[in-house]
Amino acid sequence: MQIKNNIWKRETPNETLFIKKYENELVAEKVRFIHEQLEAIRFPYVIPLKKTNEPNLLVQSWQHRSYSSDFSDARNRKQAVNILKALHETNNFIDWQSNVIIPRQNLFNKWSARLERFLSHEKELVPYLQQSYYDITHYAERTLRKMRKKTEKNPSNLTLLHGDVVHHNFLITRDGMKIIDFDLSVVGDPADELILWLHRALPTVNYDLQKLLNENQYLKDTCLRKLHYLQYPNELLREWLYILQLGDIEKEAFLDYIMPFTENALRHWPLLIAKSERIR
Repeated sequence: MQIKNNIWKRETPNETLFIKKYENELVAEKVRFIHEQLEAIRFPYVIPLKKTNEPNLLVQSWQHRSYSSDFSDARNRKQAVNILKALHETNNFIDWQSNVIIPRQNLFNKWSARLERFLSHEKELVPYLQQSYYDITHYAERTLRKMRKKTEKNPSNLTLLHGDVVHHNFLITRDGMKIIDFDLSVVGDPADELILWLHRALPTVNYDLQKLLNENQYLKDTCLRKLHYLQYPNELLREWLYILQLGDIEKEAFLDYIMPFTENALRHWPLLIAKSERIR
């Protein structure tokens, strides 16, 4: 049974399989390499790969009765951060930096390019966002200037980052929470990944930054030196660029979600900036 364009659920005499096909064989090779390394050290939070002779296919056991995590639930949030901590600490056993398969993350360059794309679509976006377009742009430019001034040279703590810490990549199975989909994995600073996770989780707790930091010591220990990164409105930029790819019917439906999401985020942004600058 086909689930998506590149994902199938297949029944065999022995079990049900999850099959994912990659157009880019290099991405498939990267994901397979990461799984091999993690499975070799018995990392408990991944779903093992099945052997296949097809280089662009990844095959795993289908996880019956599984469901996506919910970042509005404190227990789910704590589990997710604990899994990220364990993933980042695999650099104690695996030399992620020396391989050439996994790209190196540069969050400043990534966010600069995202803002450039946002600016290039001003004519399409302003009719929807009006003044909010310029507020988002202001916050993004302001944060990038701060990031440029405080850039660390040759950080020593680089490790494997998952790269896409959205809630549905933390799958709750009968064997506990697992982390899935390493397609966007990179080598980078753990603080960058946790900042991206905070961007995802903050809306679920009404942008209460202190609450999230208090829930998990790893967040506090790792993120404090880069809390100014939170001031970059990453989710707003990403979602509004995404909407440009949609057809008219899909776009109208998505607007019902993104408009109140944007209004709520911008209402909290000045206080979020103040808190991120005050917490040490």
